[in-house]
Amino acid sequence: MRNLLLNRLEEATRVSDIEEKKKLLTIVVAGAGPTGVEVSGMFAEMRQSIIRKDYPELGKGFSDIILVDGGDAVLGPMSVDSQNYSKESLEKLGVKIMLQTKVKDFDGETVTLTDHSTIEIKTKNLIWAAGVSAIPFEGIPAESFGPGKRMIVDAFNKVHGTENIYAIGDTCLQTTDEHFPKGHPQVAQVAIQQGKLLAKNLATDEPLRKPFIYNDKGSMAIIGRNKAVADIPKPKFHFNGFMAWAVWLFIHVMSLLTVKNRLRTFGNWVIAYFSKDQSFRMIIRPQDKDKNITA
Repeated sequence: MRNLLLNRLEEATRVSDIEEKKKLLTIVVAGAGPTGVEVSGMFAEMRQSIIRKDYPELGKGFSDIILVDGGDAVLGPMSVDSQNYSKESLEKLGVKIMLQTKVKDFDGETVTLTDHSTIEIKTKNLIWAAGVSAIPFEGIPAESFGPGKRMIVDAFNKVHGTENIYAIGDTCLQTTDEHFPKGHPQVAQVAIQQGKLLAKNLATDEPLRKPFIYNDKGSMAIIGRNKAVADIPKPKFHFNGFMAWAVWLFIHVMSLLTVKNRLRTFGNWVIAYFSKDQSFRMIIRPQDKDKNITA
């Protein structure tokens, strides 16, 4: 994504046609979940600082950042307080938010949206953050797959229609948890907890196995510099702003493996925070293996 953005910026500096320049600089983000909100906020802050400094010739008014979602709120699964704070923060950063709107098509030049009518946005940049589909496995019965091509599993993560096949995480759809009748959120904590319980269950006699119940430790989403939201279910609590942002950073640093990686990442973040800059500007292009040359 970074390579794409930098290439678009470089190309925009060489284009004289105004409409073509707008296509290169306009970004549509599909999906207003945590990923879509983070990406939109990141691009908005880059537009205000890094891009204006590195590409002053682009001027103002050419680029739009448009966040699109089929639901009626930003960060739909989170609390109303988180939704309102995120929406207001993004709008202050200049992000245009289009709710109850879905992406119908993208041909590389135009994003076609639908709400009550058809809307076309001229752009070369569509970033998909509206969720993923699992990859179906050969040999699994077709009736074992549910929405998003996720395998339907029972309370013990055994795939329906099979005797000894189990699935966890994003690739499974488990509706037996009374608190999540439509399936669990596709986040790492679900997969971690399912994996730990499944390992214990497989080492236990079948009558003593325990059904999976997700322990929701809370949800967080970062919006931008000093801006984030957090919902804690037990006890029910919401907080936002700098404190939520600092907690988000701490959790992500501590999740990294080895002390060296943690210190290096933390140091890079501290430098980026005070300089309002990112030092890495290199465009990395994949190698063409057939021609054995760099594309």
